[in-house]
Amino acid sequence: MLSIRELRDRAVIRPIKRAVEDQLLDLPGVTAVDIGEKRTAGRFTGTQGIVVSVARKRPADRVWPGTHIPADVLGIPTDVIEEKPLLQHAHTCAEESVALRGRGFAHDGAVTGGDGLAPCRSVQLAPPDARYAGRYRRTGTLGALVIGHPPAVATMGLTTFDVACLDDGWAVGDRMVDPDTGHVYADLARGALSGRVDAAAVTLGRGVDHSPVIPGIGPVTGQCAAYPGEQVRKCGYGSGVTSGVVTSVDVTLRVDHGAALGVRVLREQIRIDRPASEGCFLQAGDAGGAVVNHDGRIVGLLFAGTRSGMTGFASPIVDVLAELDVELCVLHRQLQV
Repeated sequence: MLSIRELRDRAVIRPIKRAVEDQLLDLPGVTAVDIGEKRTAGRFTGTQGIVVSVARKRPADRVWPGTHIPADVLGIPTDVIEEKPLLQHAHTCAEESVALRGRGFAHDGAVTGGDGLAPCRSVQLAPPDARYAGRYRRTGTLGALVIGHPPAVATMGLTTFDVACLDDGWAVGDRMVDPDTGHVYADLARGALSGRVDAAAVTLGRGVDHSPVIPGIGPVTGQCAAYPGEQVRKCGYGSGVTSGVVTSVDVTLRVDHGAALGVRVLREQIRIDRPASEGCFLQAGDAGGAVVNHDGRIVGLLFAGTRSGMTGFASPIVDVLAELDVELCVLHRQLQV
């Protein structure tokens, strides 16, 4: 957990960071603006500052005049790191995907947080976005169960916009399958891609058993805001259950959502880090995974991460639920359909 002094320093820096982040994001190569501990020669200095991420660090003499990142902003030191946030869905050649089985809804076992989810609709990709040109099925994670407002009989599952909606051609009712079995078990209900949220909700089919638990983590007990220094876990279709530490709730990042949707800026997102010695925090296919604290409360919905897999980015769960107009299903409120 951060010290009281570090929290106070961040509180002082926060309005300054918000005031200048758009100017910094407009500089060539900048991918994110955050608040964090400044590093010098790879070592932490104990001083909080504005952290600017770039896709590729260059020597000062190779940066165009007028596009340098300033050494400080109104007396707040800056730190430049090499990091590019990437969406964390996976792609499989449509021809190699499990064939769809039947037209009705089915699922092997109860639907829970951490299950795989893939739209029936495929997308056309070509290098460098895919190894070979062709049709691909996108795969991600169903993170947790929710119900809509006003309360409806049907239960829904949370995932990300980029997983369930794919692009600007999405429509309510688009079918979703279990990527392991090919069984259709849900359809698209709602989507939100805004300055605060990358999220979607899918309605489970009638007769599909479900439970508000996350295997390897436990029952979902509610929601709350994340805070720096908090230990969290996630369960994703790509890498299963892993743990990490919330290192920021202030990161504003630019994420490429493809040709149809372009680069989007998401503000005040959650950053989760895991030491390299402990392995990856996330892998492709984990988009949509719920980020959960020590007592089973969800703090965020994972949507992006770094190529190394050591860092993940999540939308705050409070914003996700508000924009989709849904609420979490918790163990004592389980619904049956």
